[in-house]
Amino acid sequence: MPERITFKTADEITIVGDWYTTPTMIGAIVLFHMMRETKTSWAPLQSACAKRGIASLAIDLRGHGESTKGYEGAILDHREFTDAEHRLSLNDAYTAVDWVANRGLDISRIALGGASFGANLAIATMVSRPSTPCGVLLSPGADYRGISALEESQNLPEYQALYIAAAEQDEQSFKDSQKLFEIAPVEKKIFLPYKGPAHGTDLFKTDSKLPDKIADWLLEIMRG
Repeated sequence: MPERITFKTADEITIVGDWYTTPTMIGAIVLFHMMRETKTSWAPLQSACAKRGIASLAIDLRGHGESTKGYEGAILDHREFTDAEHRLSLNDAYTAVDWVANRGLDISRIALGGASFGANLAIATMVSRPSTPCGVLLSPGADYRGISALEESQNLPEYQALYIAAAEQDEQSFKDSQKLFEIAPVEKKIFLPYKGPAHGTDLFKTDSKLPDKIADWLLEIMRG
């Protein structure tokens, strides 16, 4: 069972997350959900990672799930956010990485993962935290709410790694994912295409073994 944790961002938003720790702590992954979803959408991957000694933190982004408490008691609802307010979710992502690092893990063993909008957050966070080793991107988009996965990818150092998955009938995201795979200047990268229309963490329903595939890949990356 995960531990429910909370932390505050630099702009005073209270973020709630599910933290799965492990006895070995080979590494960890920080996970960002897609729009209108919550941290629980990552449960299959968190379980698979835990079995391999990889810790994980899945958070509710601001205005989603339990992360609705803002500055001076303001109630946040992502459905009312402007694009600029959605982009402030980067604060949630950066602080989540720092929270895990403060558990005693070197940032070089903290991976990033995201679905849809969360995938774009993940790649932007990889750029901001270049010591992170890799990112898992489910259905990234060229541009979500002003965060461009394609533009951000140009700033990735070659030693980072990417695992990208998207479904063919999720046409725009599939095209964007293919483009991202082509242009990302990293040495290690995988693109996993699927049939059907599944988007983001709904890919876990298309392929029940996808969490295990990702967790095995993370383990390989973290063991060097």
